[in-house]
Amino acid sequence: MARDTDKLAAGLRAWLPRGNRVTGVKTLSAGHSNETYLVEGIDEILRMPPSEEGLLPPYDMVRQHAVLSTVSKAAPGVPLPPVLELCDDPQVLGDPFFLMGRIEGEAFEYAVPDWLTADPVEGAESVCRQWFDAILALHRMPVSAMPPGGRTVPEEAQHWLDVARGADSTPGLVAVLEDLVARPPRTSGTPTPVHGDPKHGNCMWHRGRITGLLDWEMAQVSEPLLDLGYVLMFHDQGEASLANAGFELPGWWSAGRMVEEWEKGTGRTAVDVDRYAVLGQAKVAAIISVGAFLFETGRIADPRFKAFAALIPSYVALLEKRAMVAG
Repeated sequence: MARDTDKLAAGLRAWLPRGNRVTGVKTLSAGHSNETYLVEGIDEILRMPPSEEGLLPPYDMVRQHAVLSTVSKAAPGVPLPPVLELCDDPQVLGDPFFLMGRIEGEAFEYAVPDWLTADPVEGAESVCRQWFDAILALHRMPVSAMPPGGRTVPEEAQHWLDVARGADSTPGLVAVLEDLVARPPRTSGTPTPVHGDPKHGNCMWHRGRITGLLDWEMAQVSEPLLDLGYVLMFHDQGEASLANAGFELPGWWSAGRMVEEWEKGTGRTAVDVDRYAVLGQAKVAAIISVGAFLFETGRIADPRFKAFAALIPSYVALLEKRAMVAG
């Protein structure tokens, strides 16, 4: 992590109206995606672009702030932290940034928390219900309230094909994405707001209650089945399992139940949903390919991205199998 947290604290003290209460800045997550820090003394969250080369540029703090602000007003069923000040002047902290109120809770994606392990049936049912209610509230949000910007389904497939090619990815991944570009899945209707990364690992939980849906950097106006397919691809990952703790619990929703609840909640039909799951997994494969490529070319020294390279063969093999089944 390249940022000096003492300098961040000093910059906030000088810029914020309540800056005299800032006692320090603590890193919560940092590296090669959006970074988050706890601003001690005022108990708020600072959000900034990556301090080193990022996986998925550009990192538009102004648009992220606009998305969070509008979703919090237009879709109250989506749990969000309070959205506070935006600063688009890079002179203040070195990059544009915004602040959010701190919310209680913790996220999980690699291991099931104790409170859920203790209640694997009704607790898992409740987690899935709350999680999907948040996604459904976003998909029902008026498009007119969302900041502009989005891709059609063919453009989405082309975007991730370009990302994969730019990362010198495996021929198998490129072939799957080329097929999705040539034969894009059908749409369920007019575009809606889409989160882009609505995995359960981006939810915050406190005492079994969802308190926040986070990480909105890929939000756009597009086909909502992109979100559903992205969630569905975490089922049946086998040895290529990636951040899907909870899916093994007896009360966790099956893929069929997720489709049923989404159709009921949106009034749409989940056409070609298996191909949307393929697109979701291809998107993740493209992202981890970028991490591996940046490590192998010496642009990032973070050992986490060395591990990405080891994961790619099994992950793309699973993708190819899923694509064959989906047709």
